Amino acid sequence: MRRLVGILTAAAALAGAGCGNTRTQPPDIEHPDPPLRSQVVDYGDAGVAFTAPANWQSLPADGPLVGGIRNKTATVAVWRYPRTEPLPATKRALEEVRGLLEARIELRNPTFQIRTSRLRRRGGATGIEVVGSQTIAGLPYDVRSSHLFKAGAEVVVDAYAPPGDFKRVDRTVFKPLLKSLKVTSP
Repeated sequence: MRRLVGILTAAAALAGAGCGNTRTQPPDIEHPDPPLRSQVVDYGDAGVAFTAPANWQSLPADGPLVGGIRNKTATVAVWRYPRTEPLPATKRALEEVRGLLEARIELRNPTFQIRTSRLRRRGGATGIEVVGSQTIAGLPYDVRSSHLFKAGAEVVVDAYAPPGDFKRVDRTVFKPLLKSLKVTSP
């Protein structure tokens, strides 16, 4: 009888403890992680370097894609396009290129809605920064796209995240990355 009481007591204790009946939360695969620590990312062969969160994965180079970083649904892609034509060097030339860029964006991607477009200086290069929203693979994204002209090339830094995460990721990852950006000759 003592043995039976002991077994029943142990069984009741295990049942009360849950015994694996609690549900484990699945990992969050949708929202980008906050940045942890930092690391320098240097694409010397392309003349591009920046500081990025150490907990974001690297993107491999592929053609004009120099590389970049990503975390879940947020991405920073860095492109380098060699140019044979003279690069815009004056404010007037940059304004003209900005109009051409906006027209090219609308032609190439009818889902892109431009919110702002302005002349910027980033990483020692003059350029144009466009902020807007677009659809990528059927999903909505907010985008900060910087087009920088230096050393015979147009360097494009495309930073995008879902609308619900964009403000946070823009403030904690995209803008700091762009402030740390250096564009030089390869």
